[in-house]
Amino acid sequence: MARRVAREGSSSISHKININSLVMQAAPAVRLRPSKRAQRIILRADPSSGCIIATYPEKISQKDVASFIQKHADWIEKVGTLLPPQPNLGHGGSVLINGVPTPIIHTPTSRQGCILTPNGLSVSGLAEHTESRIQRFLRDMAKKNLPVMLQEEAQRMGAQVTKVDIRNVKSRWGSCSRSGRIMLSWRLIMCPPLVQSYIMVHELAHLQHFDHSSAFWEHVDHFFSKGRTGRLAAERWLRQNGPALLRVP
Repeated sequence: MARRVAREGSSSISHKININSLVMQAAPAVRLRPSKRAQRIILRADPSSGCIIATYPEKISQKDVASFIQKHADWIEKVGTLLPPQPNLGHGGSVLINGVPTPIIHTPTSRQGCILTPNGLSVSGLAEHTESRIQRFLRDMAKKNLPVMLQEEAQRMGAQVTKVDIRNVKSRWGSCSRSGRIMLSWRLIMCPPLVQSYIMVHELAHLQHFDHSSAFWEHVDHFFSKGRTGRLAAERWLRQNGPALLRVP
């Protein structure tokens, strides 16, 4: 199941059809993506949208694409059950904060915005604004906390960071440039500290080894506080929980 959808061409056309009209009620939605570069029809699961992406050559008619989708209905239904559900960021839902499931409590009459309490994340205002307020709260927390954590890891590793960017990306958890610029996904704020630390050490290690050679992994395992065992545990956590975090808008 693909973690991201590769860009298949320069076409920006993208539209949805509902596979329910073609196969069965239990199947997920399918997003049609025509491409100038595609040589054949390719179906991919996209955890970040909860859809199946159907990339196809522009010369193929949508009728033929629909026929192909119907032919693979069983696969679509099976893979659809593995896609993470849309997160509930309303009252009664919950959100991960530093890896801790935190209940969402809507308090319409209060005026504090979003605030962490011993009982959960309290969100004031109108109910229809709860999701956007939580998004803003998480992104602000990420922008405040993640750069500080990264600089602490960099100091420990003797790495020189020239700039830190916290961005809204769904294709990766972090990246590093040769100039020392580190990018981190704001969604890291939802991960446990172990995972946050691993991603940061991983990116900082690229300042020494701009590849994924054995020397790079030795460097990561040497500086990561939990070593190779902890690294594998962090990677396992991301495989199991990362797709659900990508669905948080």
